[in-house]
Amino acid sequence: MLNLLNHTAGLDWNLIDADDTDGSLAAFVAQLDRLPLIAPPGARASYSQAGYSLAGLVVENVTGMPFEKAVAELVLEPLGLSDTVYDLDEVVVRRFAVGHHRAEDGTVTLARPWKSWRAGTRGNNPGGGIVSSASDLLRWARFQLGDGEGLLPAQALARMKQPTVGLRGSALGDALGICWFLRDVEGVRTVGHGGSGNGQFAELLLVPERDFAVVSLANIGPDGYQFNQAVLKRAPELYLGVVEREPEPLPYDEEQAREVAGRYETDAMNLDIAADAGRLTLAVGIKPQIRAASDVQMPPDYPAAEIGFLPGEGEEYVIAEGGLKGQRGFFSRGADGTVTGVDLAGRLFSRV
Repeated sequence: MLNLLNHTAGLDWNLIDADDTDGSLAAFVAQLDRLPLIAPPGARASYSQAGYSLAGLVVENVTGMPFEKAVAELVLEPLGLSDTVYDLDEVVVRRFAVGHHRAEDGTVTLARPWKSWRAGTRGNNPGGGIVSSASDLLRWARFQLGDGEGLLPAQALARMKQPTVGLRGSALGDALGICWFLRDVEGVRTVGHGGSGNGQFAELLLVPERDFAVVSLANIGPDGYQFNQAVLKRAPELYLGVVEREPEPLPYDEEQAREVAGRYETDAMNLDIAADAGRLTLAVGIKPQIRAASDVQMPPDYPAAEIGFLPGEGEEYVIAEGGLKGQRGFFSRGADGTVTGVDLAGRLFSRV
């Protein structure tokens, strides 16, 4: 289970084109054999919502309840998280915000669908199907900063916030705990996790030793991520005096840029690195064939944005502009020394 909960199972990000006619979590998980293993289990961390779908099926088998019902009865209801739900029918009877997209020309459009209604998307619920509110997220933060409130032993709650595997060159954190991203900033441990959907962006950050938490939500892309990150950096600085320094990229290196330029992919997305006119750029988006085959609107792609290498021998980089500004990653090499992959947002994209 730890391999699933700290993203070291070796599974790719997610299964996009699953057959959703059955509508059950078990049917979704049964199709995961189509996902390639990107590494042997336990070898490295790579963010995988598919792994959480498998963990969710374990919850169903242990409790004898549908995953969503188990979460509601065992966690949400005891904590009073009344605005945290999975079912769209429950969302529409509450106050909710719709997502938006801002095009490069400034045009703003609604992000549709707000949350997919198809039964087959239950397969994604354990890894990213929950809907919540700022107030509920703060209640969740208070629980995480407490003693478990009788739901979970205090030692188990604390164990979730201890490193289980290191993260290299990531804006998400220095390590993964159990379900949490961990970072030490000026000697102070921060614990957090974010999420995004179609025109929706959310971030939760805890500083346990200071009994501090901050939530930031945005409902417009592509800059919602940037907005949330600015809030998460400014709040600890303003209230705690904890300052996270921005990394300084190195000058452009033509030879190094040409070596990493090319196309990389996951099961669902393409990532293109290009070197031209003294600039190294990164563009990432949903594969055209998947977008063309979809019967619902999908989030827009991220256009080419300049990236720069960071000091050190790890071939780490930072995105310097655009909707993903501040995201970091690194390039990986095979046994023969050639570049074989690139990490972005905790996910491995393999070279084509």
